Amino acid sequence: MKAAWAFVFVTALVGCQKEPPWKSRPYVERTSSSGVGAVPLPESLWQRLVDPERPLKDLLGNATKVAEQKESKESAVVKSSVETDLKPVAVYLIEQTHGVLGGRNHKIQFGPGGGDLDLRDFVLENRGAMRVVFEFGEGVDPKSKRRVWYISNARKRRVGSDSVGAGCQTYMDISSVVEKSIKGEGLLFAIGDDRHVSALAGTYLFSVKNGTRVEVSRVTIYDSSKRALLCQGLAANPDKQSE
Repeated sequence: MKAAWAFVFVTALVGCQKEPPWKSRPYVERTSSSGVGAVPLPESLWQRLVDPERPLKDLLGNATKVAEQKESKESAVVKSSVETDLKPVAVYLIEQTHGVLGGRNHKIQFGPGGGDLDLRDFVLENRGAMRVVFEFGEGVDPKSKRRVWYISNARKRRVGSDSVGAGCQTYMDISSVVEKSIKGEGLLFAIGDDRHVSALAGTYLFSVKNGTRVEVSRVTIYDSSKRALLCQGLAANPDKQSE
């Protein structure tokens, strides 16, 4: 009898779990028609991306190579041992300070493989703050390990006594930060002095294991009106991992 009551109690607790606050907000939704361009990746980053659940030391045997594209002169990673599927990804832009996004929140839905997001189209005031949420891997077992890697395209600079921007040719694993933000209120970014551009500019790579395959996508964020804050190009050949 006690076991039965315990089961009912646990079931009730699970049923009462609330969705994260950002889920219940109203959004202006748009589907991005941005084309998916090539994003050069270092081999070491591709290995981390396509097998998110295995230790790095076990990934070194994966058969991957870097091929040179004759026309564009950009390197592209060609896989031969891991099967991947391009999947959709969504980005939520949420007002923390009223008016900075025009008095509304935005959901940008990208198709399979992801796309590009120009902050110039959404951030209307250079003040206050906003929150960002990345949504990827819907329908996949919640226990599956999700990975998010960030390739910076933001120059390092000083704003008062603060250093902003991760720098050029740098990439880092931000999986735990993104996962925590999804369960909470999202990632918080200051907008004044264009801090949000320096914090967000770059490419975000998403991967999750689904059975024997790996689902992947990406979003590249920039501000076409703040080119001086960006590195040259899309952080080509990012070979430096940030600790």
